[in-house]
Formats: sequence, C-alpha cells, structure tokens
Amino acid sequence: MRTRIIVGALLIAALIGLAATDAWVPSVQIGGLTFGPGIVLTLVSLLLFTPLLALEFSSMVTPRGESRRPLLHWISIAGGTMLVLASSGALPQSIAAAAALTAPFAAACIAGGLQVISRHNDGFARASGSILLGFALIGVPLGFWLLLRRDTDPWTLAAAILCVKSADIGAYFTGVAVGRNKMCPWLSPGKTWEGFAGGVVLSALVGTLASVISGRDAAVRLGVEAVDPLRGAWVAVLLGMIGTLGDLLESLLKRGAGIKDSGRVLPGMGGLYDVFDSLLLAGPLAWWLLARPS
Repeated sequence: MRTRIIVGALLIAALIGLAATDAWVPSVQIGGLTFGPGIVLTLVSLLLFTPLLALEFSSMVTPRGESRRPLLHWISIAGGTMLVLASSGALPQSIAAAAALTAPFAAACIAGGLQVISRHNDGFARASGSILLGFALIGVPLGFWLLLRRDTDPWTLAAAILCVKSADIGAYFTGVAVGRNKMCPWLSPGKTWEGFAGGVVLSALVGTLASVISGRDAAVRLGVEAVDPLRGAWVAVLLGMIGTLGDLLESLLKRGAGIKDSGRVLPGMGGLYDVFDSLLLAGPLAWWLLARPS
C-alpha cells in the first residue's frame, strides 16, 4: 500500500510538472513548421508513452508460443493518435493524415509478410486484428486527450485526468472498506458496486473542487477557463463512470492473456496500461464535454 501511495503521488507530481512545462512551451519550430499548443505533451506521448503501451499491449494480445510484434503495435497506435490530431488540424493534414491512415495498413502488411517468412499459415487474422485493436483502443483515445489540450488549457486537461483517476482511487479504498456486492466477479473480482459508488462520489468532489479553483483570480491569470462547479461535478461523474468501463475492458485483455498486470514498470501498480486503461476510454468523452473547438 505504501508503495502504491508513493508511486501515485509521484505520478500526480509528474502530471502537474508536464502540464506546467506544456504551458511554458506553447509551440515548437520543427523543419520550418510551427507545432502547438500541446506539442510537448504530444512528443512525450508519441516517443515515451506509446512505445511502453505498445510493449505491454503486445504481450496481452499475443498468445503464448507466438512472436510478439510490439513495433507493429506501436506503429498502429501512433497512427491512431496522429489521425485524430491530423483530422483536427493539430498536425499538418497533407502529411500526417496520410501517414496515420497508412500506419495500420502497413503494420498489417508487415505482419502478413512475417507470417509468410516464418512459414506459419495460421494466426494472420489474429495478428492483424490486434494491430487494428491497438489503433482503435489506444491510439485514437490518446489522440483525443492530446486534442483536448489543443482546444483547452493544460490545467483543464490535468483536472480532467485527475477526475478520472480519482474515481479509481475512490473505488479502491471504498471497496476495501465497505465493498460487499461484486460488480463483475467473473472478470474483475475486486470490483464492487460500493466501490464504484465511492469512486463516482470522489470524482464529483474533485471535479467540483477543480471548478472552484478555476474561478479564482490566480487561475484566470494563468489562462484557465472558469467552469461552473455544478458542471464540473457532473462532467467528473461521467468521466469517472466511463473510466470504470475502461478498466473492465483492459481486464478482458488480461484475462485472455492469463496475466494479472500489463507490466511491471510502476512498482505496486503494475504496468503503464494498468494506470492508463481508465483514462484511454474516457479520452473521446472528455473532449466532447470540455473542448472549445476552434
């Protein structure tokens, strides 16, 4: 428990630091093109988060005895992220959109080529399906989180992430304390309806608090959009609820792979996907509820 609390605190500190860095570096010049806002977060996601997620995802969708293809999954996941950004104009559409759409196609073709080289006549549909699943399940929703940063300020993005994760935290501690009625015992034995309710309540409280802070003078000076506390509460509730579904969705993958955690990169918490599962599914909804499209 102590390890989980320490790692959780460090992750929150890292989130705040990343939001601050992203706010201080609103744009970057690369090859004569100007990228931003959100370029720092985008680069960190594409070059750090998605490779780790692809590695863990590959281990969950590849049956034992078959070769894992984390590079192909990374290509597909990055393609999904780039597609969302390119379609919105956050990346140059002439190049990024075509590259994003080509990514899952190219990855599937490479998977087929490797299948031929290895002289196996089964498993191609499964490998191609997992590539497309990574594109849709990880790449696209991650792209919506980055798109939310482009259409809002970094502090609103950080608050939305905290609302989703506070539902996880509330559900865990409430479930341990008073959890009795199992939510989905065949899939996630630790989840209870009492824990789910506790998570939703904590998420609503965090959303309300974040909304109150957003209206303070200091927050306004930082460029934070003021949000009505009532709206902040119900948005947080919706994000917390959809985040729970994301957790269950990852449990399906882990059950199929016969593993408890997606990885070991985070002591006491498991893998990066174990932390990101609820966030990923909530990405599109967060954009629809909070974005200010330009």
